[in-house]
Amino acid sequence: MSLGSVAVVGGGINGICIAWELAKRGWEVELFERGQCLRQTSSASTKLLHGGLRYIEQGHFGLVAESLRERARWLRDVPQHTRWLPLLLPIYGDQQRPSWQWRLGLGLYDSLALGRTPGFAQWVSPTRVQALYPQLSVEGLQGAWQFWDGQMDEQGLGQWVLDQARRAGVKIHEFTLARTLSEDGHLSLESAVERAELCFDWVVNACGPWAVRLLQRSGLKVDVRLDLVRGCHLLLPLPQGTALPSQGLFVEVPSSRRIAFLLPYQGELLVGTTEVKQDLDDPIAPNEQEQECVLGVLERYIPQWVNFAHDQGRWIAGLRPIVSMDPSASWIHVSRRSREAVFRRHGRVISVFGGKWTTARALAENLLGRSPFNGQP
Repeated sequence: MSLGSVAVVGGGINGICIAWELAKRGWEVELFERGQCLRQTSSASTKLLHGGLRYIEQGHFGLVAESLRERARWLRDVPQHTRWLPLLLPIYGDQQRPSWQWRLGLGLYDSLALGRTPGFAQWVSPTRVQALYPQLSVEGLQGAWQFWDGQMDEQGLGQWVLDQARRAGVKIHEFTLARTLSEDGHLSLESAVERAELCFDWVVNACGPWAVRLLQRSGLKVDVRLDLVRGCHLLLPLPQGTALPSQGLFVEVPSSRRIAFLLPYQGELLVGTTEVKQDLDDPIAPNEQEQECVLGVLERYIPQWVNFAHDQGRWIAGLRPIVSMDPSASWIHVSRRSREAVFRRHGRVISVFGGKWTTARALAENLLGRSPFNGQP
């Protein structure tokens, strides 16, 4: 017997996990996505299932612990689309953070994982680093910390979640735009062939970067601000005769405290990511400055591949919505904010703001543990 009807608006990983969890618990669920599922924000990540080592520096220990728990869960439940990936954190004499600071952070990272990892962080000598990653620049290299995180086949894992949602009974409607929603559960929809007005017991607004705009378009007030951050990545096929390193690199952006990754991914090298302010109506594409930043990371750590990257590299970019509860908060400090999700309710509409790929299932369970899905009014 159905507990009632729910419309989920948004076909990113958060929306799909919410729809799946609702269906598993006995709700009749329909999901509406304006394009194709998993083709917007969810498709432009760093392909990592991780706890967020840099969040420790910002004091977000609860988020890191939850993310590490969820990292282990994905790796346990879907091994066909996930794997453990060893990462090297090279230490150079000219970088912003000293080695001891990274060691302290990695110790906390391993402790918060509660043993759900193939091994603990360890120090690797310069000679051993060169053996593990021959392409890495050795100028000023003092050694490296090696630790573990998870990596996913993003489209494979996303499709697995989508298949689970369908099997649980979720009806998926792609290329269907939710124009407006109302506090009484009405949803105004538009597709290429028709417009429709449907009514549901509950509506979940999980539109990611577009969540606030949908509420505003519907005449609903919201006290949450979303600062949109564009992340840019470079995908680089390897020069002929070059072997792809089995390790990933976790590095500081030159002359900065920002973090970048150089990761093996499906036979290519993935380099990124940037953090640039983005307006919702602007094209989601890397600008020249972002490309220079990413290429600068490559030049610092694997300089022999820079020329090849100019000729053969492919660029991808996506948006990340970062929640701000303080309208006066400066965008400059956006990277220090927590990636934890925030929920708001307008009558029969529940909106989800923020969140991250790794914790999408936990976000869905958190939502269903709240009113009205927990049986409370």
